[in-house]
Amino acid sequence: MPSIIAVRVDRRGEVRDGHKTVDTGVAARCDLCGAVVDAVASLTPEGSGAFACKSCLRMRLEAITVALYELREPGGAGLPWGKVSG
Repeated sequence: MPSIIAVRVDRRGEVRDGHKTVDTGVAARCDLCGAVVDAVASLTPEGSGAFACKSCLRMRLEAITVALYELREPGGAGLPWGKVSG
């Protein structure tokens, strides 16, 4: 089953699987933190379930990166986010 990504833009509309629908009544409310933000993206393959904001998605991606680093294979070296320069 192909994944559909729906993005709601607050008071402007929705883009679902590349198709734009203009609707000034659309609210971009994050189902994870409850905030109304500029835009939210669907979390389900159908694009009809929960929606999340950029901040909530970013926090989860960072948590995945840290978990992969913490649970890396023994002897694994390096930082999970690449080279850090100062």
